[in-house]
Formats: sequence, C-alpha cells, structure tokens
Amino acid sequence: MSQVPERLTNFNAYNDGKKLVGTVDVAMPEVAFMTDTISGAGIAGEIDSPVVGMVQSMTSTITWRTVTKAAAVLVSPRVHAIELRGSQEVFDQATGTKIAQPLRVAMRVQPKNLNLGSLEVGSSTGTESEFEVTYLKVILAGEEILEIDKFNFICKIDGTDYLADVRDNI
Repeated sequence: MSQVPERLTNFNAYNDGKKLVGTVDVAMPEVAFMTDTISGAGIAGEIDSPVVGMVQSMTSTITWRTVTKAAAVLVSPRVHAIELRGSQEVFDQATGTKIAQPLRVAMRVQPKNLNLGSLEVGSSTGTESEFEVTYLKVILAGEEILEIDKFNFICKIDGTDYLADVRDNI
C-alpha cells in the first residue's frame, strides 16, 4: 500500500509537559554528521568522511508571534524538555482517502539566546528562542524513526543504534 505524505495539519508545543502559551513556528534541528578529511596513498584526492554516529551541533529555534512569558521561561539557564506533538496528513493511494498520522518530536535543549524581535503596530514581534539540542527523538505513526542522545552515546536510525559497538568498546 502506497502512502503519500502531504502536510503537517497542525501541532502543539510543550515545555516540561506543559503546553506553551502562544502561537509558534519551530525550526527543527538539522542532523549533520561530523566529518574528517581523508587523503593519502590509494585515494585520488580527498574524501570528507562522516564519523559514524557522531553528530555536529544541533540547534532549534522557536519563533513566537508576540513576546510571551513562555518565551522568557525558556531562556532560564537549564535543560528544557521540548515536545512537539502534531498530526500529518497522508494520502492513501489504495483507498483514495487521507489519513491523519501522528508525529512526535522530543528534544532536550539548552537556551542559547532570546531575541525579543521588533515592535511594529499591527504586526507580530518575531520573537525567537534559540536552543542547543542535545537529545532528539522522532516518532512517526507510533514508530521511532530517529533518536540521538549525545550525552548517552546513542545514535538510533530506523531501529539500528550506530553507537552500540562504540559504547561497548569504551
């Protein structure tokens, strides 16, 4: 059965289990692996070789429509548990129907900065909270598809933990 993902219908954002008050957009983290340049005899040039399971700095940004207390709370210098719970619309080609598919993104973050934005009559402030992400888990339709836990040496993608052998070795 072929399903075509179409769009995120809507989502809510939570901090430490409490729904964030305010309308937000979230720029989710980019997962980019650390690399090392390999060159020498037997290689025609250079290879920018990814280090298995080792992820570069990940950041996430929450953009608020206006200045809110929730934005101020998130700049407190501690680890915050941010959770995004959404519903995605998927078209099922076999039945010709659209299916609501749950999406959950869990992050443990540390605040990097709070940009209060700008004041303009009749406009949003564009307030932004930026975070360093040290833990990321993505669950789609009840299936864990990605988990990165930097402090516990976990890099699970589609059920395979690529750092399991490294943990055992060290």
